[in-house]
Order: sequence, then structure tokens, then C-alpha cells
Amino acid sequence: MGRGRQKAKQQKIARKLKYLTTDTDYDELAKELGAQEPGSGSFDPFADIEEHQHDASEYAAYEAEYSETDETEDDMSRDDLDEYAKWAAEAAVAAAPKPTSKPHKPIPMPAPGAFKHDSKQTDTHEDE
Repeated sequence: MGRGRQKAKQQKIARKLKYLTTDTDYDELAKELGAQEPGSGSFDPFADIEEHQHDASEYAAYEAEYSETDETEDDMSRDDLDEYAKWAAEAAVAAAPKPTSKPHKPIPMPAPGAFKHDSKQTDTHEDE
């Protein structure tokens, strides 16, 4: 049995224990099940969207009311950010690897006849 089915079964059992008693609170049961009474809901598919927009406008009014008092906090946070940005830029410059060029030594080139074998030595080995 999958976890989803198992959880649903446990919820069903919990509801039976909770609501199949003599002091059942049907309002709470309706809230838990998320059910609406037939005919009480709106048939307008855009009603939920309009309600959500109304909630958003209330939030905007709340935000406008309290945003005016927080200007000093915003200025303080901007100053802190400016100081941090300055410190971060200085730290980045200090941490950047500085290119150091080392002078290269010239590679010695061998003379053209330096590694030739002596023909006299090879002749002595052949005679033996």
C-alpha cells in the first residue's frame, strides 16, 4: 500500500473516531473536508480571482501604511550595504593574485661537434 493511500486511510479512521461520537461538531467536519453546502457557492468562475485581488489590495494598503515609517531603516540598510560593498571590493583587490614575472634563463645550446664519438675509440673495440 502506497504512502498516499495509507495516509488517506489513517485520516478516514481519525475522522470516524473524531466525528462519529455524540458530540459531533459538524461545522468543524465541513471545514476539514473543505465542503460547501450545495447552492451556497458562487457559480462565477472568476469570483475567487476577484476575491484574491481584493486581498492583494488590502495588503498593498497595509504595506503603504507601514513602508513610510521604515524609511530610516531602509537608509541604514543601504548604508550598511554600501559599506559592505566597499569592503568586499577592497578584499577582492587584495586577494587577487598579483602577476609576478620571473626572468627566464637562456637555455644553453650545445656546440655542433660536442657529442661526436671519437673514431679512434671505436676502432680499438673492434680489434679485440
